[in-house]
Amino acid sequence: MGAIDVIAIAAYAAAVLWVGRLATTHARAASARQDWALAGRALPTPAVLASMVATEVSAATFIGVPHAAYTGDWSYLQLAFGALAGKLVLAVRVIPLYHARGVVTVYEFLDERFGPSTRRSAAACFAIGRSFASGARLFIAAFAFSAATGVPVSASILGCALVAGLYTRSGGLRAVVWTDCLQAAVLVAGGSAALALASVALDGGVGAFAEWLAREQRARVFHLERWITWSSISPMPLGNALVAGFFLTLATHATDHDMVQRLLAARSGRAGGRALWLSALVNFPMTLLFLSLGSAIAYAYSVSPPAYDISDAREALPLFAAHALPAGVRGLVFAGLFAAAMSSLDSAVCAIATTWLRDVRPPVRSGDDPPLEAIRRVSTWSCTALAVAALAMAGYQELLRRGNAPLPSMVEFALSAMTILYGALLGVFAVAVLRPGRSRDRAGCAALAVGAAAGLALFLQPLLGATTGPAWGYWIPLSATLAAGVALLPLGRTARHPGAGAPPAKR
Repeated sequence: MGAIDVIAIAAYAAAVLWVGRLATTHARAASARQDWALAGRALPTPAVLASMVATEVSAATFIGVPHAAYTGDWSYLQLAFGALAGKLVLAVRVIPLYHARGVVTVYEFLDERFGPSTRRSAAACFAIGRSFASGARLFIAAFAFSAATGVPVSASILGCALVAGLYTRSGGLRAVVWTDCLQAAVLVAGGSAALALASVALDGGVGAFAEWLAREQRARVFHLERWITWSSISPMPLGNALVAGFFLTLATHATDHDMVQRLLAARSGRAGGRALWLSALVNFPMTLLFLSLGSAIAYAYSVSPPAYDISDAREALPLFAAHALPAGVRGLVFAGLFAAAMSSLDSAVCAIATTWLRDVRPPVRSGDDPPLEAIRRVSTWSCTALAVAALAMAGYQELLRRGNAPLPSMVEFALSAMTILYGALLGVFAVAVLRPGRSRDRAGCAALAVGAAAGLALFLQPLLGATTGPAWGYWIPLSATLAAGVALLPLGRTARHPGAGAPPAKR
């Protein structure tokens, strides 16, 4: 990596910190505590949409989706259809409900429907589950940068965490959203530049590339030979993809405050819902961009094998960027990679800090907002926890490799990491949204425990040597069903909740 590339990456980091600094000035007033968490509930829909896209297009997309196309076809796009259906349901039914209740975090809704213990337990589950999910994405970015530059994975993880932690700690959600807008532009520019130069360099031009895609069926999206299967097969059948995309989206965009926080910060429930379903539409061209990039690299390598080692297909894109792209563009691509990593990391820091201080360890007096100094202190610890989780995910991948267990693709690894605790959350939230009246607090806590145990057992299947278990797309529906069943049990007494059935008073 040359000096121009280092300058490009440094300029990107400086721009992110500058935008974050500008956003920080809005969090200096005495009323900045809720502003830190929800940006004053005044974010315009385009900004919410850009932030959603930047967070969803994580390092798993930037590296994992090209990897999926490089080794196979475009069947990953099938997941986007399931995600579209899930987002439409949430945009119409759930996001407006959260706005109508006036909640700051989604776990306050569980307090109304179950009780304070369920609220605290769900928020703690989210903090742990989000740490694993974002840690997996941060590991993928660090792995790619290490493959191309030789910088240790641990150093890359700590560098990303440091930059994201600096501006998130100061500016909160407002800094997250506006830096995400910048990062969305950078990651799209990086991916587009890599695809454009790869297309120009193709032997025989774009026409020969299109013929190769058709001849080898590398641009195939739908797989209908088997409509649905119980166990994992590659490529994924359409039915499996629809189930996985639908339920994963329900879990992440209804129960994960990392995703929901910016929708709550929109000016209304309708505006938040609009940003949500628009992000589902934007997901299609974004996914096609990175699928095309992976296929272009595969075609280029098939026509003219490179002199460097590409035995590990996960390194295809970073090695292509390091060796085949010119200086400056190479730096832009790696800036896009870090943009994808940090746009997922910064919002996780903000969400975990908010839920920890508002739901898990709230102020002594009900209704008080936590001091801004406490929020920033917890943000620092949250960022540290995410870095530790990324190192743990790196260790898990190494254990799979040493144990000769089948290594999932990068994108499947990132998506399956979200299944550990999100099924438990989805089951409890489903009961809260669909069942009228108040449920039992003890049943909610038991449901979270059972669902979490099931999710962890399913995630650890490969490490435990299981070969006939369900495909990862079923992990969330299975654990969510268990959790919902337990949540409906008559465990304990239904406590009275002052104000239940009416929106909370405005603060």
